[in-house]
Amino acid sequence: MLVSGPFLAACALLVWSGAAKLTRPGSTSAAARAIGLPSSSGAVRVFGAIELGAACAGAAAGRAGALLVSCMYGGLAVVALRLLHRAPATPCGCLGTSSTPASRAHVAVNAGAALVALGATLDGSPLAGIAGLPLAGVPFVVLVLCAARLAALTIDALPVLTRASERGGH
Repeated sequence: MLVSGPFLAACALLVWSGAAKLTRPGSTSAAARAIGLPSSSGAVRVFGAIELGAACAGAAAGRAGALLVSCMYGGLAVVALRLLHRAPATPCGCLGTSSTPASRAHVAVNAGAALVALGATLDGSPLAGIAGLPLAGVPFVVLVLCAARLAALTIDALPVLTRASERGGH
């Protein structure tokens, strides 16, 4: 149960990413094209649906689902690293219409999520014990969603802030 919170945050981020690909595949299509992956809107939407399915399986089922989430994040880390090296100015499109290209922080978040999900393969469903937590688990769920949002900001906003700071000389 030690990794339940971070694992559920990783699942929430994967839901966000999958939903973005389903509704707005254009940015991800450009990134996929830049590194030689299938890039049609249909292919991106299929991948988004797979992300959603993996996240739901991980959150609900635990072990096997967590392994699937780990594999998804491992693959996403490789894709982000490849994009960083082959087309560093191309927006990744992972979380929607952002114009932020892949960064080392992006690779680190994906690799970290893969490791957390791998750790979650040792537990059962991370949702099983939430109702027994204080205040019916509401604070836990809020913290999980905050962690997912912070991970998204690390992927999306941190590189922009870093570049702006470097240009400003600070």
